Amino acid sequence: MKKLLMSLLIFLFTGGVLYAGGFNIYEFGGKSSAMGGAVVARAWDGSTIFYNPSGLAFLRGTQFYGGTTLIFPAGRFVGAAPLFSADVYKTKNSVFSPIGVYFSHKFSEKLGAGIGVTNPFGLGVEWHDNFPGRGLSRNAQLQSFYVSPVIAFRVTPNLSLGGGVDFVVAHVKLERSVFIFDSPGSPGYEVGQVKLEGTSNLAVGFTASAMFRTDKLGLGVAYRHSIHNKFEDGDANFTIFDNLSVPNVAKVAQSILVDQKAKTALDFPNFISAGIYYQVLEKLGLEVDYVWFNWSVFDKISLDFPDDNLDQTIPEDYNDAWQFRVGANYALNDKVSLRAGYIYDKTPQPIQSVSPLLPDNNRNDFSFGIGYILGKYQIDLGYMLVDIGERSTVENGVGKNAFGFDGAYQSRADLIYGSIGINF
Repeated sequence: MKKLLMSLLIFLFTGGVLYAGGFNIYEFGGKSSAMGGAVVARAWDGSTIFYNPSGLAFLRGTQFYGGTTLIFPAGRFVGAAPLFSADVYKTKNSVFSPIGVYFSHKFSEKLGAGIGVTNPFGLGVEWHDNFPGRGLSRNAQLQSFYVSPVIAFRVTPNLSLGGGVDFVVAHVKLERSVFIFDSPGSPGYEVGQVKLEGTSNLAVGFTASAMFRTDKLGLGVAYRHSIHNKFEDGDANFTIFDNLSVPNVAKVAQSILVDQKAKTALDFPNFISAGIYYQVLEKLGLEVDYVWFNWSVFDKISLDFPDDNLDQTIPEDYNDAWQFRVGANYALNDKVSLRAGYIYDKTPQPIQSVSPLLPDNNRNDFSFGIGYILGKYQIDLGYMLVDIGERSTVENGVGKNAFGFDGAYQSRADLIYGSIGINF
């Protein structure tokens, strides 16, 4: 019984980390998102608080800049033969709305400061009730909340240094069906559902950056430190079906599937961004960025339960990953600007970890947008297609998924974003 319960909770906690590992969000401003997030080398607005705090020293006056991104993910799964038929299973329609809200102030020609609120890690995957992988995941959601006060100082007319502190809280909710098996290889009995939910303790990180710019050229580099989120008071709540037809199964389920507390930790990786901006023409500017993520921090997961016999250390195999971003801004006139961007996003997720919790893959993102200035106000709108494509857990006829749930996933996401800026 203990082994069964241990396996159940390991699935739950492992899923949360796998989910977080593959979904970094970087759309935190209407203008920056339209340029594919390639803005580390030039400060356009208050979103520089997130992308490169040093840019605050090059902004003017007091500014507010804020908005949200509406993310509409879609996914499908086709199981591998002979275990599955060729049926197609789709994720539920859902929408997520990470925010980017910033306030900045220029204290002098050299000194600027500000504060930002963002959600750099998150999103979720929810499947329909008939999904064959519901024993691994029905619904997985992660939210992160970063509050980041930052400061920037212009060392020379062209060079600024900046940095700040990140105050971080994360929230996780995971739901899955519960099966009890008579023997290895048996189809099992679906006896109920379990929900794991928890909020982390407050964690603290930091960011440091530099920016160099002339009239035509911009260079930027920014570092954000990793965050170690501790979940000290997670709740694992079980719901057992009332109409179980097999008495022995019902008895076992009621005796071992009991609500309890659990502890674990979830790491957000440190990452570094570097970019170069160049004003190619009077009205056209281009930027190229490279971002490296230290996802290999997921070498293991430690689980702590009230019963010490259930404590476990689970190995992980995430790889470091990187992004290539390119963005363009074209000033159509004094009021209207057109933007476009492209991102190649390499997944950190090894094939054995691809699962219903997060079927990740290398991504190609295409974005465009428009900006309009009206006096002291600015409005930035845009759209991005995130093409995750198809990824199978079968290689050369051999299933690679760690839980034996093999098949092909195909995913995409449509993003609509908008921000409003005010110059006071």
